[in-house]
Amino acid sequence: MTWVVDNIQAILVVCGLLTASMLQFTLMPRRAARSLFGETVDGPMADVAVRGWGLLIALTGGMLLWAAFHPETRTLAIGVALISKVFYMGQLIARRGRFLKGMAGMTVLLDLIMAALLATWMWAEHGT
Repeated sequence: MTWVVDNIQAILVVCGLLTASMLQFTLMPRRAARSLFGETVDGPMADVAVRGWGLLIALTGGMLLWAAFHPETRTLAIGVALISKVFYMGQLIARRGRFLKGMAGMTVLLDLIMAALLATWMWAEHGT
């Protein structure tokens, strides 16, 4: 636990960059969806929803990057990221493996590691 607290700035930078990489969904929604999930999204509404989703995730990554250098914002940024990551992992797992093949499965593994590190920091800083 001490290791996470001592290295939280580096952890936030790495987690922030990885999370911000989802900006690709804002820029290339169909290609990114096919690459990550093995399926495409079609139609104007899907395009808008996927672009918005990608931007929100990228903004969460930006919050983690900001929090790396502004300690007063860490609790909020980490809390938002944890909620987002746990929800995302839950949604993919709930689909009984349909989306866990290939890159989506890798994102679940990476998000699980990031969530564990971020939750460890939260526990160390705010746990009882």
